[in-house]
Amino acid sequence: MKPAPFDYCRPATVAEAVEALNGAESGRVLAGGQSLIPAMNFRLTDVSLLVDIGQVADLPGVDTEVTGVTVGAAATQSRVLNDDAAARVVPGLRAALRHVGHLQIRNRGTVCGSIAHADPAAELPALAVATGAVIGITGPDGHRAMAASDFFLGPFWTALEDADVVTAVRFPAAPAGSVTSVDEISRRAGDFAVAGLVAVIDVDGGAVRSARLVGFGVGGAPTRLAFAEAAIEGWAADHPDRGLMEAAVEDTADAFDDIHATAWYRREAVATLLVRAAGRALANGEAS
Repeated sequence: MKPAPFDYCRPATVAEAVEALNGAESGRVLAGGQSLIPAMNFRLTDVSLLVDIGQVADLPGVDTEVTGVTVGAAATQSRVLNDDAAARVVPGLRAALRHVGHLQIRNRGTVCGSIAHADPAAELPALAVATGAVIGITGPDGHRAMAASDFFLGPFWTALEDADVVTAVRFPAAPAGSVTSVDEISRRAGDFAVAGLVAVIDVDGGAVRSARLVGFGVGGAPTRLAFAEAAIEGWAADHPDRGLMEAAVEDTADAFDDIHATAWYRREAVATLLVRAAGRALANGEAS
């Protein structure tokens, strides 16, 4: 299929991009285009103006410090995946990006684009919530920063206004002593997750001290597993799995049915992934 007719512009600055979006009836930002272009071809989204930010000079790339990693809107997923310094500071970035699509998709797709697209089955939005990332947004009223936990509102729905551009995402450094894992179940390698889990687990003395757990592919937005976070505190390898699994099932009570999996399957999948993540964290904690 072909997209409906649309206008196209390629601004040179973020300010020009915002101005173009502000004057459009239904403008959309084009970064990597790996999700937007197929949606346009299937006419699943209405676009009157496509604003290509590929040549915007004042967008940041990847900035790694001991306190965290800032990924700019120009940075492709492959660029971040292959950045060893970024992986040392925020291990979850590499762990998540390994699951994203295929090489060709990662070579074009951007981290910020995936965040802005807000697919509920995508890994990067869940990672942003699990790590406490902060999203940098520029709009007609200037620049603002928003916590990832406030950014995702529903399926493909965020707190962005019509003329806003996501310019960067700041991922805080992983806490000392923590283990970050990103695991999922999909029908085929590279497919979107039927169910997935991002876990940032802090281990001390052979037991879990605390955790941030976020499910994806099970609801309309990244799902914080509050009951499971409480249940996992103090958990050790010789403890039974049942309490963790029951808590995860309770957290994912709003899981949905579709052609790929039932809600029951999704809940059980997240529970299984949680036990797997806890065991991995404890094993890595003992090894270190």
